[in-house]
Amino acid sequence: MQFNILLALFIVCCYNSATGQQLFMQRYPTETHKAAYQNWDVEQDLQGNMYFANSYGVLIFDGISWELLNLPDNAYCWSLAIDKKGVIYVGAEHEFGYLQKTLDGKFKYVSLTELLPEKKRSDIKSIVDIGVQGQSVFFSDQLHCYIYHDGRIDILDAPNIYFIPLDDSLYWVDAKTYTVYLYKNDTLSNVNLNLEANDIGPMDSYKEKYFLILDQANRVLLIDPSNGKKQVLSEGINTTLKGLPITRICMLTDNRLALLTDREIMIIDLNGKILGRVTSAMLGESNLWSTIFYEDARHNLWFSTDEFIGLTITSSPLAYYDKANGFKGVVFALGGQGDERYVGTDIGLYHQKQNDQFKLVPGTDGLIWNIYTLKDRSYLAHSDGVFEVVHQQATKLTTHSSVLSLCILKQSQGSIIMGTADEGIWLLTKGKASWRKHKINGFEEETRYIQEDRAGNLWISHDGKGIWKLRLNEKMDSVIEKKFYTTSSGLPSNLYNRVFKLRDQKIIAGTTDGIYCYNDANDIFEPDNRFTKALHGNTIVSLAESQEGQLYLRAWESMDEAGSFSGILVRAADSTYALLRTLFDKITWIDTGVPLTATSSGAWFGNNNKVVSYNPNQQTFYQEPLQPVIKKVIAADSTICFDCRTDGAMDIPYSKNSLMFYFNVIFNEDVEKNEFQYKLIGLNKEWSAWTDANEAHFTNLPEGDYTFQVRAKNVYNSESNIASYTFRINRPIYRTVWAYMVYSLVLALTMYWLTVLRTKRVNMQKRILEHKVHEKTKELVAMNEEILLQSEALEQQAEILKASNYTKDKLFSIISHDLRGPIRQFGEVFNMIERGYISAEEFQYKLMPDLKERANYVSTLTDNLLQWAKGQMGGIQVNKSELNVADIIHENSSLLSPQALKKSITLKAEITEGLQNVYADQDMIKLIVRNLVSNAIKFTPEFGVVEVSTKTDHDSIFISVQDNGTGLSPEDINKIVEKEYFTKYGTSGEKGSGLGLMLCREFIEKNGGVLTIESQPGIGSTFTFHLPIYKQAVQTT
Repeated sequence: MQFNILLALFIVCCYNSATGQQLFMQRYPTETHKAAYQNWDVEQDLQGNMYFANSYGVLIFDGISWELLNLPDNAYCWSLAIDKKGVIYVGAEHEFGYLQKTLDGKFKYVSLTELLPEKKRSDIKSIVDIGVQGQSVFFSDQLHCYIYHDGRIDILDAPNIYFIPLDDSLYWVDAKTYTVYLYKNDTLSNVNLNLEANDIGPMDSYKEKYFLILDQANRVLLIDPSNGKKQVLSEGINTTLKGLPITRICMLTDNRLALLTDREIMIIDLNGKILGRVTSAMLGESNLWSTIFYEDARHNLWFSTDEFIGLTITSSPLAYYDKANGFKGVVFALGGQGDERYVGTDIGLYHQKQNDQFKLVPGTDGLIWNIYTLKDRSYLAHSDGVFEVVHQQATKLTTHSSVLSLCILKQSQGSIIMGTADEGIWLLTKGKASWRKHKINGFEEETRYIQEDRAGNLWISHDGKGIWKLRLNEKMDSVIEKKFYTTSSGLPSNLYNRVFKLRDQKIIAGTTDGIYCYNDANDIFEPDNRFTKALHGNTIVSLAESQEGQLYLRAWESMDEAGSFSGILVRAADSTYALLRTLFDKITWIDTGVPLTATSSGAWFGNNNKVVSYNPNQQTFYQEPLQPVIKKVIAADSTICFDCRTDGAMDIPYSKNSLMFYFNVIFNEDVEKNEFQYKLIGLNKEWSAWTDANEAHFTNLPEGDYTFQVRAKNVYNSESNIASYTFRINRPIYRTVWAYMVYSLVLALTMYWLTVLRTKRVNMQKRILEHKVHEKTKELVAMNEEILLQSEALEQQAEILKASNYTKDKLFSIISHDLRGPIRQFGEVFNMIERGYISAEEFQYKLMPDLKERANYVSTLTDNLLQWAKGQMGGIQVNKSELNVADIIHENSSLLSPQALKKSITLKAEITEGLQNVYADQDMIKLIVRNLVSNAIKFTPEFGVVEVSTKTDHDSIFISVQDNGTGLSPEDINKIVEKEYFTKYGTSGEKGSGLGLMLCREFIEKNGGVLTIESQPGIGSTFTFHLPIYKQAVQTT
């Protein structure tokens, strides 16, 4: 019993001690997504949106906002799957179906259980897994498997099935019998893998060919379902996992293995080496749930706890160490070699071996300024002196206040130059029993950076002054030669110059303008051409070189410490270097002494109370293209598109020329650092400044064609593709063709009204003149009887000529008198308004009603003239079709009712019930009815009655227009019958041209009818015409 307890304690201790570096992680707490803390499954669609099977329904995350879609009866959502078309299938409690996007951009749930017979629906239990193969979708519960394909559902008695897709095949695993089936060609067959209970544990797929299984002994096995062969993935992995409580496994894209336990997440390689962790310290008091373990399209890992949904950044080659790994304080120095690492803080020196916990090296309490390594030993520049460290043992070599730097001399072995804060430099010499120190005279400056060149010269830099080159005497107790380098010696500034030495022993200087090298021949510093293109304008703060010659750096983008960044200098074939900083842009760097060291597996960067590690051997994915999405476009207050794509320009009314664009890019790693640029082609050509806002507003856009474009960049400054949306702002209504036609009509009416006014004045003058002429004529009659006789003869000849040219004279009379005159009067009214003869009120209340009436008159006259002219020229065509006479009567009655109402005339329409359709030209019949009713109103006094009635007789429909107006004399009726033109005024002085009745008679005859007139002066008139019924006319034809 005691042995078992000790063994358990040993496993727990080992489990906790091997912490390893920590992975970056993002949290989405329940307060953010506002759903249940229980999530059972997760899927990602083709656009990158995440879908979670949540106890409250389907939880959707688009990279910015969360949306919860409740299911019928608030059912639990247990499982999700997505097919190649992007359709999301949902498995729930007693329910299954899929998600469908609506026109407003929202999702709705569509149930598939309606396809089942009603008595089978009650048999559905919890749909715990969903599989997709080709056009078929499989929903599994505790009793059945429901197969959805071709718009129907088949039911198989296959309980407790979960699915594993491999390549294009879908394997079914019976959770109780451990039997594996292959579903192919609508047939389910046993593949005879002979799995045992000990083989079954967490499962995944590997290389789309094998089952990846963690058995009960924590061995990771590969099983080939095609032949049943079983093999161990890696003995190293099995050794690492021995005794750990693994609940889920997930093979990542780059062949790393992710493991989920009840307290942490581990990432290991195929040799079993622990690469990173999400530790219990990172999770706080949250408990891991074993239900979600999912690698997304960006190669990051999703998981869930009882307090939040987590995203582990497994795609990044960066990880970190902090106090959870054992060290405390602010990091000032880094060092080590092989599998041993040292972190120097303001607390002391911490040691780590083989990725274990950091432990404080006894006796090193205090601030560690720098760490220097020579072979198997490390030396500390300590706030209390100099220490020699071997593994976890430290020996104090000397006591001294504020030692800032050390230089282990290669030209004088066993000697170390010690740089101090305010006492210059000192020499440490190793004796037989101890180390001795003595002051080196001739240099009293602060010494933070010191290097030895091949000639034995010492190079010392000062951040506020410049760089010194010192030559010591043979005893090494005095400076015998000193040269000071500033801007006069080629340096770009006297500030922030720091000396470094590369493995080729060449002295270089990090400056405010990149890296400079020392030119021994000219005794000056000059830009190092290898680095000029990569680092021009940047202030170099730290530099470290790996055994492979890889250069790592820390720098500022300007001399004022703005824009601190880290990066790698990559050597090209021509020996020049290019700067790669993309990988490190996700880190917000805090400069506290900028410690940096190259390791056997990459580099470590100090960052306040953390150490960021870089693994160059890990596969990266930041180069994968990003695709922004225009989520929504709002015009004025209307949403015009969701998930917008350019499929042709969309027309937008000018009244909605203020647009708002909402856009996004699905990149969930440090999503708050995603930025966007946009431009509206057609309005501006330049991109906007980068912004983290995911919306753009444009107001009062003028008419024209536009294309909105947006692009994004992520935390790595990787720019995306461009998303576009093309649209067109239409012309405002006041600038359309119809508007110009209205303007022309108003202008014509105005001119007509002015012409009428002028014509009245001319006529009055004419009548006065005629009266005078008449008086003069009387006086001359008596004196010129002979002339009168001759005149009478001429008049007789004129009458004959008048009769022969009556038609032409009548037309010109109408045009000159009734049309041209009113139009000229419009001009007169404008002149009178312009000169102030008529006020706005007089125009509105006195002239406007008359203008309106005259406009209607001109409209009717113009219409009749056009129809008459067509008839005279033989150009009018009769287009007969089936017509509803009742509709035409009602339409014209409504049109003329204002005219009747003005004279208080009762306008009635007595239509025979069930009136049949006629066979005639629609436009002609409309003109006939309109003219007859208009004439009836015109010649009917106030409070009169005008009635339009119909009657059916055999194969014809008779239409009559009856009034109790002034009536017609037999002479007038004869004139109409003989097509003589004459003009009469209405009961209210309305003027008529006489063309209307002529056109009516002609059009009636063209449509196979006859116009009859019954009238008595002073009693009224009845105009009747008949038209053929459609059916009889068609049969006859």
